[in-house]
Amino acid sequence: MTSLPIQNEPCINALSPKPGIVIWYSRIPDIIDKVLRKATYHNFRPQVNEIFKKTDLIQPVLSDAELQTVNGFKAMKKQVEWICGRYLLKLMLARFFLKNTPLDGITLSYLDEGAPFVSCQPQIPVSLSHSHDYTAVACRVDATHPIGLDLEKIAPMPDASFLNIAFTQNELLTLEKNAPAVFKHWTIKEAYLKYI
Repeated sequence: MTSLPIQNEPCINALSPKPGIVIWYSRIPDIIDKVLRKATYHNFRPQVNEIFKKTDLIQPVLSDAELQTVNGFKAMKKQVEWICGRYLLKLMLARFFLKNTPLDGITLSYLDEGAPFVSCQPQIPVSLSHSHDYTAVACRVDATHPIGLDLEKIAPMPDASFLNIAFTQNELLTLEKNAPAVFKHWTIKEAYLKYI
């Protein structure tokens, strides 16, 4: 499996772990430069939310309904992550499925369980995730099975209360008690939950 930059989009890297599955990932600050006009968004973590307008976007990426959703979030961090994740997924959908659809015309809806789907073509399997400075999206270009993707930054070892919430007792018995192992297994579980 190799990571290659996408042509005309040097901030986006692609993985193809299996035939028919495509994963794109990018640093959120790099997407901010392509989507949002203000340079102040690079310091988005500690800021409170902002009311975004279409004129705040360098290119038309979000529909009116999506702008309304973004403006409902209470933290700038959530707003910026949401915008960047949607931008990356919409580029992917435009590349593989919706070639003649403008990005702001591609919208996602959500199942009751929270899984995203492409509003105009719900049979296209998609998944997205973000963690710290990265966002990642995935699709199955053959549209045969669902897909689940999760992304987590390896942080310091979580405390026992997190472990007891995140893992079953059987999983805890076999889990290596170090941060890389814990975050790897947590990410696998999250991706599987998105898959099902």
